[in-house]
Amino acid sequence: MLFVMLTFAAFSQKYVHNISQSNARAIESQFGVLTAPVIGELGEISPNKIIDSCQWNISGVKDAATEIRPYLDEYKKYTVARYCSKNGYDLIISPMFQVRTNPEGNIMTVTVTGFPAKYKKFRPATKEDSWMLPFLNNFESERKVKEAINQ
Repeated sequence: MLFVMLTFAAFSQKYVHNISQSNARAIESQFGVLTAPVIGELGEISPNKIIDSCQWNISGVKDAATEIRPYLDEYKKYTVARYCSKNGYDLIISPMFQVRTNPEGNIMTVTVTGFPAKYKKFRPATKEDSWMLPFLNNFESERKVKEAINQ
């Protein structure tokens, strides 16, 4: 009987995690589609900073370092996307994130703060827009955009 009780206790092991992360403001939204050089103009920008969060039950995760940490950016993107879709916005300007676990280590909360905004219109990029190229996050993207604009 003692052996059976010890076996069940071993299988009902609870994993506890302590995850914490912060990041600085980003100039651009992390959601971008680049099919051809296109400029999106911001329309409505909320003057009010929002705070929103999502929670995930991570009690079944065995190793947070390999199963959660590599995907924290995806959790952040989901948090922004959920807020924007619920509230009719396209992006959050200057998003800041806090990632925390509760004291028990079984719930992870991702909190985003920033200013929600909507795009007003899109237009093809022109040579006059080339001043924006250094602000691209990726050198390869910058090269491709530059080539497309100069055609």
